[in-house]
Amino acid sequence: MPEHKNLVLAAALCAGLVHSAGVLAAPAATVPAASSPVALVTAFYRDYFADEAAARKRYLDSGAFYSAGARKLLAENDFACRKVARGDDMCGYGAGGDMFLDAQDRDPQLTLASSGFTARPVGANAVDVAFKIFPKDARSQRTTMRYVLVREGGQWRVDDVLYPVKGAQAPRNSMRQGILHEIVAISKAARDVADASGWVNIYVGEQQADRFARFVAFPVTVCVKPGACVPYAQDDARLPALVKTLHDTWFKAGAAQKGLPTIAAGKQGAGAPKEDSVVRSGPFDYTFQRGAWWLSRVDMTRPPVAQQ
Repeated sequence: MPEHKNLVLAAALCAGLVHSAGVLAAPAATVPAASSPVALVTAFYRDYFADEAAARKRYLDSGAFYSAGARKLLAENDFACRKVARGDDMCGYGAGGDMFLDAQDRDPQLTLASSGFTARPVGANAVDVAFKIFPKDARSQRTTMRYVLVREGGQWRVDDVLYPVKGAQAPRNSMRQGILHEIVAISKAARDVADASGWVNIYVGEQQADRFARFVAFPVTVCVKPGACVPYAQDDARLPALVKTLHDTWFKAGAAQKGLPTIAAGKQGAGAPKEDSVVRSGPFDYTFQRGAWWLSRVDMTRPPVAQQ
């Protein structure tokens, strides 16, 4: 089974199945049938330049733009970002910019006409688009992308988007490849106890209880005093105080201990971690369950040893 499929299965077991209705919706009748790939792509950009929010709702939310396969992959990406990725890194297709303009910024007065938009057919099922996002800047280069379409239910749908590498459109630099690489990276991070420990330490240092909770397997066992271990439930009102205690113990100026111990990469050993295996670091126990490392125990009574 491909790695990204394993990830989605693991995520489903961790968090329960999530229905991405907006991504997987059946195509709506509000978008007229396009006679050709060029017609669909041109109509989309015409509407997108005129009103981005309305175009996203009309084409993307309705399911009338992407193919079933592309929508499924986008749903898996969204699911992985929301339910498996727990750090603060940007996550998801288009999270770092506008995927339809291949840019993070644009002329606020940009229109279809001012951009010099062109759409040229390539073979029977691909379209090369080109435009300028800063047409008033003489130094601005034209952005180019290639849309690859498939025929589904008598309608043209976008199945992939290729971005240029050294001036030429390259399948290795495509929407699908980018999404797959991100899902694999999310899966790899979830299986890395050093990654989980690193984020937990950051959130304790910053006293961010809500982010700290992303890595906790509730109910988590908390031991504040010898022989006094109790379970904390999700959304437990005591959690912010626990994070503050951890912060004051390990990070506050004048604290006897300077920072939480870190876990070296590869601490869990070579290969995939075994289910229910445990790695201890300072006051924390991390347990590997259903595809990810989770904070399963906080024991403030342990001696200050980096790795036990």
